[in-house]
Amino acid sequence: MNFSILFSVTIAPVLAVLRLVKVGARTTGGAIFALGVGLSIPALSTQFLWADQPVYGEVAVTSRPIQRPAGDYVGSAACRSCHPHYYATWHDSYHRTMTQVATAESVIGNFNNVRLSGKDLNVRLFRQGNQFLVEMNLSNPPLNDVYPVVMTTGSHNRQVYWLGSSTDSPLMVLPYMFLRAEQKWIPRHSAYINPMCLQERPESAVLKADFGRWSYQCIKCHTTRPYLAAETDSPARPASATQVVEFGISCEACHGPGAEHVRVNRDPTRRYKQRLAGGPDATIVNPADLPHDRASQVCGQCHSVIIHRKRWVHNGYTYRPGEDLAADPNRFVMRGRLDLMPHNRPRDLPHPSEMNSFWSDGMIRCSGREYNGLIDSPCFQRGEMSCLSCHQMHQSPDDPRKRQDWADDQLKFGTDGNSACLQCHDQLKSVDRLTLHTHHGADSAGSNCYNCHMPYTTYGLLKAIRSHQISSPSVTASLETGRPNACNQCHQDKTLAWTADHLSRWYEIPKPKLSGDEQQIAATALWALRGDAGQRVLMAWSYGWEDALKTAGNHWQAPYLAQLLEDRYDAVRFIAHRSLRRLPGFQDFEYDFVGPPGHRAAARQRALQVWAGSQKSLNRPFARPVLIDGQGHVLETEFQRLWKQRDDRPMEVGE
Repeated sequence: MNFSILFSVTIAPVLAVLRLVKVGARTTGGAIFALGVGLSIPALSTQFLWADQPVYGEVAVTSRPIQRPAGDYVGSAACRSCHPHYYATWHDSYHRTMTQVATAESVIGNFNNVRLSGKDLNVRLFRQGNQFLVEMNLSNPPLNDVYPVVMTTGSHNRQVYWLGSSTDSPLMVLPYMFLRAEQKWIPRHSAYINPMCLQERPESAVLKADFGRWSYQCIKCHTTRPYLAAETDSPARPASATQVVEFGISCEACHGPGAEHVRVNRDPTRRYKQRLAGGPDATIVNPADLPHDRASQVCGQCHSVIIHRKRWVHNGYTYRPGEDLAADPNRFVMRGRLDLMPHNRPRDLPHPSEMNSFWSDGMIRCSGREYNGLIDSPCFQRGEMSCLSCHQMHQSPDDPRKRQDWADDQLKFGTDGNSACLQCHDQLKSVDRLTLHTHHGADSAGSNCYNCHMPYTTYGLLKAIRSHQISSPSVTASLETGRPNACNQCHQDKTLAWTADHLSRWYEIPKPKLSGDEQQIAATALWALRGDAGQRVLMAWSYGWEDALKTAGNHWQAPYLAQLLEDRYDAVRFIAHRSLRRLPGFQDFEYDFVGPPGHRAAARQRALQVWAGSQKSLNRPFARPVLIDGQGHVLETEFQRLWKQRDDRPMEVGE
């Protein structure tokens, strides 16, 4: 009905004036008058749409944090009418769903009367209508209560659940998380390289350790513009004391506060003039219009190792997109070495060596901190590379991919190959020049720029992730830091001596001095058996990496993955099992990675039996560097010697 009226008083008079419909002479004059009236309606409608109205009405909420625009922030809903495509692509991204109110649409976990049991906690997950509930029975201290799920964090790979109460107490986090791909619940602490899983703590200790975690940690990067509404700095602050402009990462996190932009663009003539001018709108920040360093800082406000200053809690952060992130007094971007940090850095910072976020040479080793890798890359320091060189926050209208495929990594279309690097290194567009540089076939994994210069040396989210510090393979760096190099991560059956020889012949890189094991045993075998937890988890993932299996074969990794089924760290065992199932004969191999030690030992023996049986049919050759003889027998003495040398010092890789 409303559309018909709008058509009658706007579109129909236009057709009459243009004589595209027949009307009488007297009617034409009336049509011109009606046209004037009709054209005023969109302007009036726009004025109505832009009226000052609160986007969220959550003042009365007490069981969880509140999302409510404040100050010069207006919320993403104010962007939708003028920017429908950008709003839609953001809405379908995983940035938006980083934190959500718990609803039937946002909860991805199975709450169909699921029961989970731990050392001193029994949990039942169930639904009542649209409400998701958690019944917890704790033996020490005694607890038997039902809690509503009020918020979720994550949706891409896994999801964490926040529990509220009727007393406005701090949020609790459910000690289990749901894995999306596996459709499986796992203990929350088991998803991390964290000493907590070594101590085999009861769930009561886990609940206590996580008490108040939302308000003192998670809120900082999983929401837009967080701040405190209550004068307390205690982690035990009430749930509703923490407020945000919006849950998740919304428009104003990247474009800055939008109140002024909304105000001036209520005037339609101003909008049309701005569109015709074609330049940037000074009332809002578009990261694509910023210099490469400032554009990257927009991402770096979350995607970096940040030391948060205590005074952020009441006033939020002073940084706004387009400004210098380093000038924000409330947070400091930590670097992996002291010499990389400014001399006027805060004196109370931890030493980089105390943080397992970095390899010993300062390269980042934990997920979600890509900005740290970027700013130490020569392409950033001596060129114009930025986060936006490869990534886009809004899918292009002409991108043929499904929205969910784009949202996976938010890569520009086509940049999953060499085209991202060829934007600057155009001399390598020639196949001859490319193969001369890589010494690999043009269609092989060894001629993929990413595989050599952005290897999988970062860990998080139960997987290995590409380093975002552009570097070149180095055996010396592997020796000094323990970090796997790109050559051996792909050529998994080769030694460090083999790699050093090729790098010397191809690129005149000096050979370092190597021990007997480093000359005779495959580098991945050394990292998998005697490395620390961070090295072992990367190898557990690498032994299931498709590119490497094509290069080094997939017939010899099973004994190593079987051994890692007994690793002390839950996450290593989980990833080892997942990689094992990608090998021939193991597709249906069952194993409980949090089962008792006896179960894990039995699983290792069972995996070795499956492997031994599969070798008879595969009949593939073996090489001495992988500690398997020509008859397909594991060199058990050497194998166990290295396993006993493993670095089992407690460590944590932050995510």
